[in-house]
Order: sequence, then structure tokens, then C-alpha cells
Amino acid sequence: MKLIQILTAICFAAVLAVPLCTFNREENAVSLIDNRNLEENPFSGGDMSADERIEKIENYVNDRIGLRDDMILSYTLMNDRLFHKMVHPTYTYGKDGYIFGAGLTVDHPYTEYHEAFADMIKKIQDYCEARGVPFLFVFEPGKPAVLTKYIPEGTNYDRAWVDRFLEALDKRGVHYIDNTDLMREKTEAGEAVFNQKYDANHWNDLGAYYGCNAILAEMKKDMPTVHVNTWDELSVSETLQTSLMVSEFPIHEMVPSFSIGSPENIADFPKYDKELYRDSSYHTFGYCRNEARIQEAASKALFFQGSYLNRNGYKFLANGLEEYIYVHDYQNVMDFSYYYNIFQPDYVVFEAAEYTLTNTYFDYERVCDLELNPLPGDVKEEDVVKISAHDEDVSVDRGDMLTKIQWKCGKPSGPAWLRMDRDYDMKKTEDGYEVTVLTETYDENQNGEDFLRIIRENQNS
Repeated sequence: MKLIQILTAICFAAVLAVPLCTFNREENAVSLIDNRNLEENPFSGGDMSADERIEKIENYVNDRIGLRDDMILSYTLMNDRLFHKMVHPTYTYGKDGYIFGAGLTVDHPYTEYHEAFADMIKKIQDYCEARGVPFLFVFEPGKPAVLTKYIPEGTNYDRAWVDRFLEALDKRGVHYIDNTDLMREKTEAGEAVFNQKYDANHWNDLGAYYGCNAILAEMKKDMPTVHVNTWDELSVSETLQTSLMVSEFPIHEMVPSFSIGSPENIADFPKYDKELYRDSSYHTFGYCRNEARIQEAASKALFFQGSYLNRNGYKFLANGLEEYIYVHDYQNVMDFSYYYNIFQPDYVVFEAAEYTLTNTYFDYERVCDLELNPLPGDVKEEDVVKISAHDEDVSVDRGDMLTKIQWKCGKPSGPAWLRMDRDYDMKKTEDGYEVTVLTETYDENQNGEDFLRIIRENQNS
């Protein structure tokens, strides 16, 4: 009897010891079960109160305890098997086996944030049009907007704010398309543009095909050489998905898988990737050149896009444009002129899904504070400043692909431009201005001269 007690105690201690022995101390660890960064070491941060420190310690232990993901998965599967209840932190069950992203019970009122967002879009459009470049904003529907009849019973899904937001765009004269009605029409016609289970937050390849064609068709009105994809260009198949995205939750679903165009015609340019600035959390970037479209003299387009296009849509756009440059829009679109300066596009598209119009994805303060240069007016000689790369207040960081020029002239007031083959907007900094251009452009415009021309206007405004 005593031996049994000893063995029981040993087994119990071993069960307690396993999670401690497998404690996760990895830096910048991400949980695949709920797709988020785990709490970092609470003793490595800066100053904080005792209560804040205790809270961080508790979160750290809860996040890092060994077998955490296994325990969450087991608990999730048990609830699914016994009660048909989804307790996953990222997903929720709808009707008839449909799965949606979590958070559907949250009401989304129309606020000053949406007004500010509409103002930001209008600023970007005005900037582009002043330079003779067409602009298009694209609004993508969430899965609940298209498959509303399948959302969970009793869900408070209020989409009235969308109508008010689109009215705000209309009031400002913004050029936009809303893909909601298109996705609903295809769904009512029996076409599954969203999967039942897999990737609960985005359209699938079929939805992306239709949505991207709507974008290309709208662009074609301004740029006739834009190519709109056709069915005969597609290679269509299905892929078996056995678990939800960023999760080990088991499913069994065949989802559409499209490929399009000739891969040998599309060249990717990763060479900009290392030097191009992006927000650390949203760093998706691509530069595709389609040789087939070059022969057709199609356009070069700069896209600020979200996960709908990053995940499924990019291939359809690469097939429709000569040069397709895309930047993850969250937080990065507020640095709009930085990317415009570098790539000098023929067309600009800003795309966003309805659930991303929040402070999490687009920081409200930065949305409100977006400042874009006008075109320089009549330039007088006294408005032109010559600077040399050898000046104490000038630094030129010349990279393989990009060159960053900083001019520390004191607190900036009016706008400034760097004049080379064209006028490049300079961004205000705490102690001057800066601008980033292609290195080849910088080199070609030196012409053996050891100075640059900067235009400054309205210094006392």
C-alpha cells in the first residue's frame, strides 16, 4: 500500500513537473493555436508599477507554461465533440457548420474615426490627382456581410456604419468600389466565394478572382491597357484542408485553388525588400513585372492592400498589370508619399476590408495627422537651397537600391521638395527634412555636380 502511495506521488509530481520543464522561454514566440505573440519576459521591460509587474508575470506564466497549446487544443476539441461548441480564441461556429472569425458579437458604431478615415482617403486621392495619377479605394466585405444567414444565432451584427462610411466617401467625391454586392450576387447564384470553414476571415480564390477583376475593370476605365482576367487563363483545382488556418483544429474541406497566367512571364523583384521601410508588424511587400503585359504597354500600379489581396488576390493582379507593386497597407499607408516618391506609379489603389477600419490596423492619431505636400507653386530663386552631401547638416545614406537624404536645417515649417528629374516630397522631421529615392535616380541626376536643389515654400506659414 505504501509503495502504491509513493508511486502515485511520483506520478503526480511528474505530471506537475512536465509543464514546468517544458516552459517556453523563446523570445518573440508566437502561439499557433491563437495566432498571437506570447507575453515577453516581465523582468526585461522598463519601469512599471508593482501591480503592472505582477500582471505581466501572471500573463507570462500563463502564456509560457509547457504544453499550453496542447491543453488549449484538447479543451477546444472536447467542447466541439461533446457540446458542438467552438471555444477557440480565433474562431466561432455559425449555423449549418459554417465557421466565422471571433468577435462577431461586437457592435461597430459609426464614429469620428470613420470620418477621419474618409478624410485620409480624400487627401491621398487629391494628392494623386494633382499629379495626374488616377486613384481608387476598394472596400471589401467581411464574410458575415455575405453569409449573414449563417452567422451564430443571436449575434448582434450591425453593419449600419458601413452605409454611413460609404456616404462619407460619396460626400467627399472619393473614387471607390464596394465589392459587397458582387460577393452577395455570386453567393446567391450558388458560387462559394467564401469557404464554409477554412480561412474564416477572407474570401477564397474564387472570391479573389471576382473581386480582383472588379478592381481591374474599374482601373481599365482610366488605363485602357489594364488586362481583366478571363476564365480561359485559369487553371482550377481543389485542395483538401485538414485544419483551420493558424490552428490545429481539425476540418475536412475541399477549397478552390486557382493559378493564372504564365509564371515565366512574371518576374519578382525582391531586391527592394531589404532596404524599403515598412511597419515591423505589417511588412508584406512585392514588386512583380509581367513581361506579357509590358508588350501590351500596360500600367504600373502601386497598391496599398490588406490580407484579402496579400493572401489570395495578388496573383490575379500580377496577371493584369505590367508592374504591380504592393505594400501591406496597415500603418504603412500613412507613409504614403514615401512609397509614391520611390515608385512613381501610373495608378494608385488603396484596398481595405471592413473589419480593418479600426485603430488596431490604422492608428487613429496617424490617420488624423496625415500630411501630404501640395505641388510646388511658382518657384523663386530665393526658395531654392543648394546642399552638398559634404555639408555638416546633410547625410546621404546610399544603398544598393534606395538612397535616403536627410537635411538637418532646424525645425521645419513649410513643405519642401528635392528637385531632380522631378520634384520629390521631403518629409518633415524633428530637425529638418528627409526623402528616399531610387539610388539609380539619385546617381543619374548628379551629373558630376556636388550639390542637390531643395525647394522650400511658405517658411513663415
